[in-house]
Amino acid sequence: MFRRRTKRFPLGGEMPVKRAGLAYKSSEPPVPLNETETALLCFAGVGVTGVTTEEIRHLLGHLTVTGRTSPTPCAALTLHLFFTNDDGVFYYKPEISKEIIPKEKVRIASKEDRIKILQDYRRNLVKLRDGRLQVPREAIGSAFVDMVNRSGTTVFMPVADTTREYINMLLTGIAQFRWRMWDEVTHKPAGVGKWIRTGLLNGDKMTISSYDAILPWLCNLEAGIAGQNMMLAAQAMGLGGFMMHTINFEILMKLMNFRLERVRGKGFPQATPNPVGIDGVLEGFCPPYKDVEQAVDEIVEMKWGPKGIYGPEGYNLPVPKEYGGLVEAVKAYLRYIYDRYGRLPKYSNAVYFPAALQVHHIDLGYYLKYLPEYVTEADKRHMEIWHHQSG
Repeated sequence: MFRRRTKRFPLGGEMPVKRAGLAYKSSEPPVPLNETETALLCFAGVGVTGVTTEEIRHLLGHLTVTGRTSPTPCAALTLHLFFTNDDGVFYYKPEISKEIIPKEKVRIASKEDRIKILQDYRRNLVKLRDGRLQVPREAIGSAFVDMVNRSGTTVFMPVADTTREYINMLLTGIAQFRWRMWDEVTHKPAGVGKWIRTGLLNGDKMTISSYDAILPWLCNLEAGIAGQNMMLAAQAMGLGGFMMHTINFEILMKLMNFRLERVRGKGFPQATPNPVGIDGVLEGFCPPYKDVEQAVDEIVEMKWGPKGIYGPEGYNLPVPKEYGGLVEAVKAYLRYIYDRYGRLPKYSNAVYFPAALQVHHIDLGYYLKYLPEYVTEADKRHMEIWHHQSG
């Protein structure tokens, strides 16, 4: 960690004169990441490590018990990982165990277990299309414009689907805190007046805007942690990389074929199209992929159904006495938002594209010339160790 540094200049790269005296043209050809390097980076970001420790299972908040290298709220597997290189655009699909509570609590406990990282990669990788995703220069911040779209580089794109956890956290929050879901615009209950009157929802007011603000923060944090994990892995291997935030993510979403759902009806003045997923690849638990009631029923099934984490084949815990009423209240709240404001969630996006991470082989000539104090032994020996090339 103390040697972690962003290293942006790749093999085959070229730095223009305007870069404060650091002009340089690589004399080496670009070298793409090999399968093992890519597999390790994907694992560092969202790899499956076994079963969550589950000390708080009695709070009934989780959707799975899948432990990953980066945290995910309520083990909802919010984060998805895409990447692009010279060969195409790929989706590293999250691992879903066939066992509700896998017997393999810790998947990688020895050096011999590390082969599972490569096995996971080969099993879970889905190719979406041929060719590199070419991001237009005008969509890239000036800090990165000379480094992106370079041959040999790989750009990793963590995508956060908030929709499963949006419903799950609502179920959990209402069950635990009995939130009175409130519309701050009308100053009235947000579709849950019936349950407020019966006393089922008797806790603090939770406004639509306050609830919608929770998940983007969590999901952006999750993507950042995954990016940091990948940066540390790249550093340890002697690879270079950098996080990108000054990039037009709406353009990137369109290039990735995200569905941008238009707001239904009149909506509200600030309403924008809602990125809800990629058809057939990553589909959110929200319209148009699922109607409100179906989405809630499927989340409840993951929790309390026969194959659910708390169901008879999972932890087999008793269903809370008033859970049925709470489920109906959640459906009514979500239906109220979608019917009244034409968008779900109302204020935040269903799917987030928080940042991107480029990883590549660094040009040692550049760093030895300008920044030799940042060159590590791993950098110097990378080609020998990972590509069996002698210096």
